[in-house]
Amino acid sequence: MMIASSQETVPPPRRDLPLDALAARIGDELDTLARLSSDVQRALSMCHFAEHTDPQAIRGLQGIDRITQALEDLGRLMAAVSGEMPKDVKLHAVPILSRLRLHELITNLDPAQEKTVQEHESEGDIQWL
Repeated sequence: MMIASSQETVPPPRRDLPLDALAARIGDELDTLARLSSDVQRALSMCHFAEHTDPQAIRGLQGIDRITQALEDLGRLMAAVSGEMPKDVKLHAVPILSRLRLHELITNLDPAQEKTVQEHESEGDIQWL
């Protein structure tokens, strides 16, 4: 004989996520990533490489420019798409945002949250990852 548990799993409360606002936030985040990629590209261009750096390595580093341009294009595309979306389309926020790992990204993409801006530190120790 099976006895039913007195504790039932309660699903989290449903919170709607406007699709057009999410798309606009994605566009903003892509623009931010494009700027970051551009900053990385500039920083690498200031580094002094060995005189005989492998051409394949240099071509690989030039891929950063491609990444930057693609992120810029995708940011503009998402901004345009968000403007064309119907305003009444809603998604369930929890299953959508729970797929993301970065807390800052979750906050920045959620229209119900205020965006966070990470400051660049100009002083202190720099650690390579």
